[in-house]
Amino acid sequence: MRRALLFIALCGLLAVACSGATPASSPTPAATTDIKRSKLDIAYSGFVDQDVHHVTSKKALEAALEAVKAEVRAAGGKDAVDTPAFQDTDEPQLADFNKFAQVVGQLASSNTQLSANRIADAAITGMIRASPDCHTYYVNNSGQVRTSSGKIPTGTGAMIPAQGTSLGGPDQAGLTGKMLTGGVAYITWHEFAIDGTYRITDMVKAMLDKALAQGAKAWLFDLRGNLGGNGADLMASWFLNGEPTLSVVVKTGNAGTATANKDVRLPAAYQLPIAVILNDRGGSAPEVLSASLKENKRATIVGKQSIGCLGATSPTHMTDNSELSVTVQEFTGAVTGTKYNNNGIAPDIAADDQSAVDVATKLLLDKVAAGSRPP
Repeated sequence: MRRALLFIALCGLLAVACSGATPASSPTPAATTDIKRSKLDIAYSGFVDQDVHHVTSKKALEAALEAVKAEVRAAGGKDAVDTPAFQDTDEPQLADFNKFAQVVGQLASSNTQLSANRIADAAITGMIRASPDCHTYYVNNSGQVRTSSGKIPTGTGAMIPAQGTSLGGPDQAGLTGKMLTGGVAYITWHEFAIDGTYRITDMVKAMLDKALAQGAKAWLFDLRGNLGGNGADLMASWFLNGEPTLSVVVKTGNAGTATANKDVRLPAAYQLPIAVILNDRGGSAPEVLSASLKENKRATIVGKQSIGCLGATSPTHMTDNSELSVTVQEFTGAVTGTKYNNNGIAPDIAADDQSAVDVATKLLLDKVAAGSRPP
């Protein structure tokens, strides 16, 4: 706390005359440039503290500072500041943040053409890109989404075959089915939606029932372009028998292993050969379903490497209506130990988007012809 000392000359007690000058007032502190410091502090602390990938204070703050410098340059400003020495630890450090805030404040002071929001947005976006993950993202107070992964999908969505007999759809989740030649039941949907009275699990189960009634001999799930949601664990359990599926990893280590629910396993008539078509468009729930089946050799994955979005996030809601979501869990194969998050699920049989349905159909027909049935 600053304290101003006021020295008062006592006139009349001294032989010399008083000048009569007005006593000096306390100096006014210099105004601090707004950089949305408290928001940056919350973002930094939450990110470094929770990130499952162990991002360090040094890595996060250096990336944030470089992003602010880039924003300054883009605005035609001057970015001549030194990067402080930050600590290489995966815990938030107050001293590090204070040094960061001081340097960013200097940049803001000398580049007044940049608003505080623009500086904060740049810093947080740069920060999260120091530890890319599809579940780590920032939504600013204008509703703009800033992702950390930077991955750009190249694949198509599901490619519904023109031939075959309709099994119904599309409905609100895009659920569509076709009975193809030889008894292959082609089924696709674009979201694992559970909304009000609508449950994708119920609707897919109803389509399986309809397909069986029409003589289905194999299941072909086309999950390209599926945006995720809820219900993947339940669907995987339909075709498993209590086996371990995925292990949960948090910052401090392994947090347990998920297993299929034996109580919801479907009857033997439903236990047909399965192929799942994937590519790099969509992710999360479709990958959970696919990886759970793949871990137990219950399905053949056809297509391309998936995006690798197998984890869970923790959101922080800020007072200005912005939001920072940080990946706090990632999933690995419970049987094989394969790290799927950020890496994706490798196909068992590679196929481009145009040929994937034909490749998967032939695979399934070969299994049917060979009399192959899962346990």
